[in-house]
Amino acid sequence: MGDIEFGKCDICGKEAPLSRTYFIYDIHCECCGCKEDGRDMHSELVRHCENCVPDIPQNIKPLVKSNIDGQEYRLKIDGMKPYKIYGEFCIQKFHSQ
Repeated sequence: MGDIEFGKCDICGKEAPLSRTYFIYDIHCECCGCKEDGRDMHSELVRHCENCVPDIPQNIKPLVKSNIDGQEYRLKIDGMKPYKIYGEFCIQKFHSQ
């Protein structure tokens, strides 16, 4: 049998059994270790209860490594659409912005 995750919903804050939705972005990052189609990608995870459906994130914050100085930087990217999505999601709010 599969395990059921129990915890705090990222959307409403209620303690409940949780589902996961993964938003995958075509950005090579140093923070996730996510691979999709053989390429390094960035992912955003939303844990949510059965009463909540996550919106596509309005901004993401991948950790990237500079080719110039070798340092890592946390970027803030607004309005980028995901490459793939696994789980439930709502697209309506993303388009209304």
